Amino acid sequence: MLPAILSVTLLVACSLRPGGSTGPTAEPSGIAHPSGDAVVLRIEFSGGFVAPSFLYTSFPAFTLTGDGRVIVPGAQTLIFPGPALPAANVRRLTDDGIQAVLKRVTGTGLFGKSVELLAAQNFVADVGDTIFTLHADGAEVRIRVYGLGVFDSAGTYPGVSADELAANRTLSRLSQDLGNLDAILPASAWADAAWQPYQPEALRLLVRNADADAPDESGIANGLLDWPVDSDPATFGDPTSDGGKRCGVVSGQEARDWYTALSAANQLTRFVKGDHRYQVTVRFQLPDEPPECPSPAV
Repeated sequence: MLPAILSVTLLVACSLRPGGSTGPTAEPSGIAHPSGDAVVLRIEFSGGFVAPSFLYTSFPAFTLTGDGRVIVPGAQTLIFPGPALPAANVRRLTDDGIQAVLKRVTGTGLFGKSVELLAAQNFVADVGDTIFTLHADGAEVRIRVYGLGVFDSAGTYPGVSADELAANRTLSRLSQDLGNLDAILPASAWADAAWQPYQPEALRLLVRNADADAPDESGIANGLLDWPVDSDPATFGDPTSDGGKRCGVVSGQEARDWYTALSAANQLTRFVKGDHRYQVTVRFQLPDEPPECPSPAV
């Protein structure tokens, strides 16, 4: 976890009201926001010098839904091969907790309108964008920042205005604070006592034929498991943009069967159907996401 800023801690703590409701919508005096599975705030990444599969497997750094769920990546194991299932955690905020987060975000003064902060492209190459999306007060505000946190925004750079440098510093601090909510929110802001593993209702699967794979350079053999459902991996989902894989979303019993199978697998496991072997990479679907893979045009 990244360190919190003391002044932010005091600001957020003062914004909380004891005895608040734990329901899914904002109080009339608070900042209006969507309810249920809808996204209130998200931080995600896009672009940069990454593998084509990044589009299909990238998981947002922060998601806050209308019912107060905060969903974030979990701790990543350093063992090899790692587990096939990714790590993600969830914890629910009270209404007052949601309001504290929204006040922290809107208090930056940067979320009045959508904007792109791309001046760092003048001196930093091949890094991605950080995208902040806020749904509040009946509007969607989207801030795209190129190269957030990859350069010293306290310096001066040709072609980068003082306002953009200041915005970069502010958004970098905001990202850090949202990644460390335990430090900036009191226990009363949480409806749940602790973080729990996030178990999604749907899984996004990236499937690749692995018949021609050479043995892994580590010398560790590929474990083999049966393809756990009735679908044909050769026609599963739709081809990816590079044509080398297929991407599809499974839900219901099919998702539960896959979750069980992947729980017993690791990154080197291959799933067998007939005479063929397949590599399966999984990405958890978030509550608001449609049951489909992202378009390459995104």
